[in-house]
Amino acid sequence: MMRYANFLLAASLAACSSGGYGPTDPGSPSPSEGNVSVGVGERVAVGATGVTIEFRTVTEESRCPLNVVCVWEGNGQVALTLASGYGAVRDATLNTSLEPRGIDFAGLRIILSGLTPHPTGEPIDPADYVAIFRIERD
Repeated sequence: MMRYANFLLAASLAACSSGGYGPTDPGSPSPSEGNVSVGVGERVAVGATGVTIEFRTVTEESRCPLNVVCVWEGNGQVALTLASGYGAVRDATLNTSLEPRGIDFAGLRIILSGLTPHPTGEPIDPADYVAIFRIERD
């Protein structure tokens, strides 16, 4: 549980330090592959690719709460807007358990690989969500 809290703190600090724009870790190289964390209402650049991901909102939250036995794991669904440096813009909806989990855009494959916090049975403030995307070359 402590590692989960530390992860949330680190993700929140990383999102805040970027001001919602630019790479998630300005001190690291700018590859077009890896992981990108984006908080609700934030826009983050994907390295030096010219692509940005804006995490607009969680549109579905049916994931099984922690410490509960469920018949199905449930699904988290997020709405995002992708933009490229060439002016292309595309809205998308990605899922944690259902398809589509990923989308091809501007030569990249963008896959929703995580959504935090995980439900506990208590209401989640929509502003607390952080989506984690895995970026691969298309």
